[in-house]
Amino acid sequence: MIDHNEVLLSTHDAATLAAVLASVSPREAPLPGARNELADVLASATVVAPDALDRDIIGLDTQVTYVELPGGQERTIQLVHPASADPSAARVSVFAPVARALLGRRAGAHIPVALPDGSIDELHVIRVRAGTPS
Repeated sequence: MIDHNEVLLSTHDAATLAAVLASVSPREAPLPGARNELADVLASATVVAPDALDRDIIGLDTQVTYVELPGGQERTIQLVHPASADPSAARVSVFAPVARALLGRRAGAHIPVALPDGSIDELHVIRVRAGTPS
């Protein structure tokens, strides 16, 4: 049986995220605690070879469509390296709460996410598509 909420990362994404974490001090992270929370995601993930991952796993440069609950707002974003982030183009840094919550999950997952304003939403992943590397 598939665990839709298991966190899976490719060895490539894990190495890239480790390099991002090594290059950013806690004070340089865009949001308080973002560096530590991303480190927690990386530490808790199961890391596998890229060819062993299903195509519906959310990684770096992946485009993902999700529904925010309870509101029902559908959004499509691409998870990217912090240097490639551009919110106006829906390119969201892996330091952002929504991106951290989605990272390593798969289509069908229901994930709670704590937002910067203190509220909690649940994200329901409805579609995952490999993107173009940033």
